[in-house]
Amino acid sequence: MSEPRGRLRAAIDRTFVHNSGRVVACCRAVLAATFFLALWIDPQQPVRETAYGYGLLAGYVLFAAVFLAVSWNDWWLNHRLAFPALVVDTSAFLAAVYFTESVATDFTSPFLSFFAFLLLAAAIRWGWQAALATGLAVTVLYLLVGVTMALSGLDFDPYRFGRRVIYMSVLSLVIAWFVLQRREPRVGRFSEPAAAEPGDLPLQAALAFAADQARARTAVIAWADFEEPHTRLYAIGRTSPPDRVGPAFDPEHSFGSTVRLFDRRRGCSLVAGPDGRVEAVQSPVHEPLAELCELDQALALPVSGPTGRGELLLADIDGLCGDHVQLGVPVAREVSMAFDHHAGLALAGERVMAAMRDSLARDLHDSVAQSLAGAALRLEGLRGWIERGGDPGPEIDSIKQGLREEQHHVRSLIARLRRGETGGGAMDAETTVRVLLPALEKYWSVSARLISHIEGVQIPTWLAHEIDGILREGVANAVRHGKARAIAVDLTGDESLLTLTITDDGKGFPAGAELVLPRSISERVAALGGTLTILPVERGACLRVDLPLRNLQ
Repeated sequence: MSEPRGRLRAAIDRTFVHNSGRVVACCRAVLAATFFLALWIDPQQPVRETAYGYGLLAGYVLFAAVFLAVSWNDWWLNHRLAFPALVVDTSAFLAAVYFTESVATDFTSPFLSFFAFLLLAAAIRWGWQAALATGLAVTVLYLLVGVTMALSGLDFDPYRFGRRVIYMSVLSLVIAWFVLQRREPRVGRFSEPAAAEPGDLPLQAALAFAADQARARTAVIAWADFEEPHTRLYAIGRTSPPDRVGPAFDPEHSFGSTVRLFDRRRGCSLVAGPDGRVEAVQSPVHEPLAELCELDQALALPVSGPTGRGELLLADIDGLCGDHVQLGVPVAREVSMAFDHHAGLALAGERVMAAMRDSLARDLHDSVAQSLAGAALRLEGLRGWIERGGDPGPEIDSIKQGLREEQHHVRSLIARLRRGETGGGAMDAETTVRVLLPALEKYWSVSARLISHIEGVQIPTWLAHEIDGILREGVANAVRHGKARAIAVDLTGDESLLTLTITDDGKGFPAGAELVLPRSISERVAALGGTLTILPVERGACLRVDLPLRNLQ
């Protein structure tokens, strides 16, 4: 039983989902036929002018049947004849009041159902303003008909008529409010496939999403990247456009700017207006993408993103009508938002990669490059020592030991990169500096001492790594560029701020020259949200590094 029910449900979906024109036409035909049969069966109806009453209602039934047949598969006529049909519906409703209303009989037609049908038909077609205007207009006309009948001395119940006027007014307001809260069709969320390439837009997934929302069997998406001369195309269904077209296909003039339903042969379109209404346009249709894909009529959805713009064409949709124009607006917006999100993620990824490259470059500069420079410096000094007859053995052993320690440091950097760690846990700030200085002292053959004014200040492991890099670069610069022989590191601070002051006895900065902050240290400190300052001293150079510790993980 489940399979037949599934087929029935699918058939109903294909026939009526996103097709309010068919629903309205069917309801009109059912109401007209029901009203006519009710009068035919009831011997007391019509109350007055029997021949005219039957003739009017029979004509209305015929009108409902013809309109249903004409508008079933023609979205253009369905839209253009919507307002004339509403006028006919209202006229038939008011005429029925005259022919059937009396004191002895209640209104034979389903009164509230008929009135609600008028309101909902207007709301579905044109929105809550039209529903409210229709309700008020029909209520006023209904009241005028009642007053005319009362003044004419016809058999008439004014109290029942008055109650209905109140019912109609309230129902008009309620339906208008309800439609106001449901102004736009709801569509599903477009989620980018997990297997999508980070640098490429999910065009095929967007195409499948849009086709599924509109139940289109044929769909095409064209995308023109701002940085590329070609336009890419993907398709599903019966059309087979090329994979890409050249610069001759100008997106600026080939893609539209609003959601629209068009028929190229008949030269007519339904266009989504800025206020949410669907506007009819009858003029020659210029749709280059549809011509390229050999589609005579389709629903066109413009889409855009930070890197380009494009268009979706959806065709072979059962019951294609103006409802699909209203549906296309949120679908196009959902796809464009997904493209924006994708571009944002790609940009964020690029920024992360850039930050990683900068961090790696700083680490390599402050460790490997400086270590090699230090080794070269010491080997140059060893040459002079040997030429003067000194014993090179101890110095060679010292250089070897220093290189082993630097090798260990580089391996720890590689392991950290492989694990993708920013560092977990915490370390004592003073211990971090105290352990590092003897190694730097030995490697660069300088005197290095720590002056600490803090105790028990904990810092994240990743911050300890950054401080390691700052000190390595600071000592290397002092020895290589300043020819320093003694270095002092002053460590102060508390739980919110850590300050390192690196002072050396070298040559200092050139007199009169513009002070330039050391690049590697400056970039590292800036990335930590800290500040780097060059302090004036009588001899050598003095760098002060302030690092905030609040809100660090």
